[in-house]
Amino acid sequence: MTQLLILTLVAFGVMSLVVAGMAVGVIVTGREIKGSCGGVGGGDCACSKGGNCPTSDKAQSH
Repeated sequence: MTQLLILTLVAFGVMSLVVAGMAVGVIVTGREIKGSCGGVGGGDCACSKGGNCPTSDKAQSH
């Protein structure tokens, strides 16, 4: 049982360091975190930014 607890704590510590490292990286570079363009109701990046937006069958039916 003690070995399992140690392994769990080590794994949690390593994951915490990884998350903290990514957070520091975002803060230091000053870049914004961006979401994806796709997904449910997300639309297409080119369309949302005024770029060339190809029409699809779904868009034509509405």
